[in-house]
Amino acid sequence: MAAGSINMGTRKQPARGSSGAGENRASGEKEVPIQVMVPEAVRRQVALMGADRGENIRTVVLRGLRAIGIDIPESELADRRGRRRNGKGGSDGAQ
Repeated sequence: MAAGSINMGTRKQPARGSSGAGENRASGEKEVPIQVMVPEAVRRQVALMGADRGENIRTVVLRGLRAIGIDIPESELADRRGRRRNGKGGSDGAQ
C-alpha cells in the first residue's frame, strides 16, 4: 500500500456490546463502529457543537462526513438514543 493511501478493506470487526452495533432500522443497513483518535480539544469542540445544536456526537460527525461528500441519508441524522420518562435523553450519564 502506498504512503498516504487508506485501506478500506472489508475486514469484519467484532461488535462491542449489543447497544452500539446492529441493524439500522431506517435503511436496514448494519451499523458498525468506527474509531479515530483526535486531539482532546477537537473532541471537546465536537461535543460542544452537539450540545449547542441539541445533537449527539454521532450526528455532528455524520453531518461533517456529509459535508465532505460522503453519502449520508437524512434518516441517519436522527438521534436514535432512547428517551427517559422525564424527557431527557441519552445514556451518557448526564442528568
